[in-house]
Amino acid sequence: MDIITNRLLRQAVPLFSAMAGVALVLGIATILIVGKDVIVHVALALLLSFALTPIVVWLERRGLAHGLSVFFAILLALSFIVGIGYVTYRQVVALAQQVPSYEPTMQQKISSLSQQMAQPGVFGNAADALERVLANLQKIGDTETATRQAAQTVRVDDQAHGLIALYQYLEPALLPVGSLLVVLLLTTFMLAEREDLRNRIFRLAGTEDIQQTTAAFDDAGFRVGRLLLMQLILNMTLGLIISLGLWLIGLPSPFLWGILAGIFHFVPYIGVFVSMAAPLFVAFAIDPGWTVLLWTLALFLITDTTFSNVLEPFLYGRSSGLAPLSIVIAEMIWTFLWGPIGLVLSTPLTICVVVIGRHIKRLQFLEVLLSDRPALEPHEIFYQRMLANDPREAEVQAREFLKGRGLSTYYDEIALEAIRRAHLDIVRASVTGERLATLVASSETLVDSLDDVQPLARGRDHNLTAEAEAALDTVRPEREAEKVVLARDDLGENWRGDYPIAILHGAHPLDGAAAKMLQQVFTKHGLPARALPLAEAARATPEDAKAVALVCLSFIEPLSTLHLRAFSRQVKRHAPQAQVMLCIWQKTDDALIKEWRRKLRVDRLVTTTADALDAAASIATAK
Repeated sequence: MDIITNRLLRQAVPLFSAMAGVALVLGIATILIVGKDVIVHVALALLLSFALTPIVVWLERRGLAHGLSVFFAILLALSFIVGIGYVTYRQVVALAQQVPSYEPTMQQKISSLSQQMAQPGVFGNAADALERVLANLQKIGDTETATRQAAQTVRVDDQAHGLIALYQYLEPALLPVGSLLVVLLLTTFMLAEREDLRNRIFRLAGTEDIQQTTAAFDDAGFRVGRLLLMQLILNMTLGLIISLGLWLIGLPSPFLWGILAGIFHFVPYIGVFVSMAAPLFVAFAIDPGWTVLLWTLALFLITDTTFSNVLEPFLYGRSSGLAPLSIVIAEMIWTFLWGPIGLVLSTPLTICVVVIGRHIKRLQFLEVLLSDRPALEPHEIFYQRMLANDPREAEVQAREFLKGRGLSTYYDEIALEAIRRAHLDIVRASVTGERLATLVASSETLVDSLDDVQPLARGRDHNLTAEAEAALDTVRPEREAEKVVLARDDLGENWRGDYPIAILHGAHPLDGAAAKMLQQVFTKHGLPARALPLAEAARATPEDAKAVALVCLSFIEPLSTLHLRAFSRQVKRHAPQAQVMLCIWQKTDDALIKEWRRKLRVDRLVTTTADALDAAASIATAK
């Protein structure tokens, strides 16, 4: 193969990869559509087995045999489904018997609306135009009726007889009953052979990485099972509340609408509108006024808002792990593939897809596209917002993070990590001029905006954003020094001045922001400090130097060991009574730190604000 052909083939590889991806998606969609009757039953059985697994495990832990645990779980599910079906059937029959009596009320209300619209003006003209169109359609219908009546009518007896007629009569009931039995049978085998199925999945996924496969299996089982079981309980409660509310309002068949509301509450965002459509129409039909309609609308909106925004986040947090946009897109796709059943199953099925993408490297793009977890690392998001001159948005996310961790953890794990990333771009001259000035100003503005934050973590909140949740899952745990705020009486005599700590920073553009972060951490934990450039510190008076108990030399990256030694000697000359702490905010290996400690005459050497706080607290409280 010559060089030109080889180059052309390399250039065509991305196109071939994209075409292969499109072909794969189309192939999967075709399989899902063609095999709908089989795959839907398997999907329902799989999700039902996930929901019943916690019940089976609970029964087994109470000493019940595995087979009996599965039997009672299936019996519970069957009883629940049959009960829901029976109540629904009775409510539908009762509603069908009452529908003819609603016709006069509907005609009266429609006539009243027509008269109001017929008043002079835009609506009146629209009503007249609509009336003329309906009259023309009525003439066409009368003409077609006359034509059919004029034609000779021939009746053919095409009704089925015997067993065929019996089958046609029972078919509407046999199909759902048969589907239910198939789903329950599949669920029984999945629960009974749960361990064997897991081992076979491990074998298919590959035994070379059992740990990753186990994590994926457990994650899917926990997320989907917990989500389905908790949502089932909540949706039953929601349906019962709506049923009782509609019964008090006086709406016919209230338990039918409650059951539908509970089922469609599985569908985020859209389900509430689908479930309230029929009750609103009935409320419109039975009441000559508008009171029942307004009460029904208020009941649905209040209950759905309360459950979706208060109870669900409080009880199980962000269990779905899906971005709002991906939920809506998934609902559209699954509805297109499988119809109404796809709409109800869209959320749990998409969760399974996200879990697969999270643990299989080749499919990680699925998690990036569908998950509510941020696509960028926390420090990358911080850096991007500083470059975009958006410290306000960064402050909002920082305050979310600080609900679960302390200020020093945020600075160490996110802000300083972003500053290290920015330092590399500055060294490569990728960030210069106005953009560099924006980065520096935004970083310092953010630090100033967090000056009112309490130093101690308040515990993780259930209503955190996805970005804050992702950040809290990746950062280190709290250090002991970060959990203590020192009082004045806890400090030594030479630490009770106005500013016992002086933080001297270098000339790097971001040295000032890093020094401000350290100053804020010290001050929040009862160690007052002030930060100033090295050049300004050289002009300090002897009286100011005597009041300092600790001098922190803060650098993003020092120039050399000689410069550090010179700065340390200068500090010792101006403030001989003070201890010297060297703060290097770069990630440095242990060998280099040992070398610095050997060559430099400093009392402490730290690379994080938590280490600096720990060291300063130990010095300040030493007896």
